[in-house]
Amino acid sequence: MLPPLIPPFRYAIVEDEVYRGAYPKKRNYRFLKRLKLKTMLSLTPDPPVPELLEFCQSQNIRNIRLEVSKVKDNVPLSYSSAIQSVQIIIDPSNLPIFIHCLDGANVTGLVVTCLRKLQMWSIPSCMSEFLRYLRGGVISSEESEFIEKFTGEIEIPSTIPHWLWGGRVTSNKHPRLKLKFLDPRVVEQSEQKKDGKNIEVDNKDDYRERVNGIIFNF
Repeated sequence: MLPPLIPPFRYAIVEDEVYRGAYPKKRNYRFLKRLKLKTMLSLTPDPPVPELLEFCQSQNIRNIRLEVSKVKDNVPLSYSSAIQSVQIIIDPSNLPIFIHCLDGANVTGLVVTCLRKLQMWSIPSCMSEFLRYLRGGVISSEESEFIEKFTGEIEIPSTIPHWLWGGRVTSNKHPRLKLKFLDPRVVEQSEQKKDGKNIEVDNKDDYRERVNGIIFNF
């Protein structure tokens, strides 16, 4: 008889091929195998234990570890680590990806919240999702400030997942963040599409004017 499929503590689906949870235990490995992961993002104070690294290696999973401090009174995540994490998540070559910290709550939640801001979620919606995974259901003033003040330059790859802006770039500006496009042609193409739409509208207006002129003169 096969052992039961046990997901990591606080496991959840963030987006298509993006998963979150607490530090994976041996009992979670069989469940994680079924996700066919390409990447595991470990947001931890210490390097992953050998057992977890061996699992990743056996499944051809790339383990990326970003060092964060232990959760105490202050926010353990830096803005630079948050930006780096978001850039890893939005790169389709890293998907499917599992994001974890020690308990799957504060640090992982802050990274997901930063991703939501890139997706142009409202601050109340970001806060609501963040609170769902907290042990006490109460957000600290430091965490709230971190979320509200999160800004920075996000590098956007040449292709993006379908859940980010519908999978296409329609503008080179973001209401809260700075965007840096790794492939400038993406921006040029979006601008050309905009210009093309404007030309179409202008042509339609010109056509209407000519038709109205013919009817009037007739």
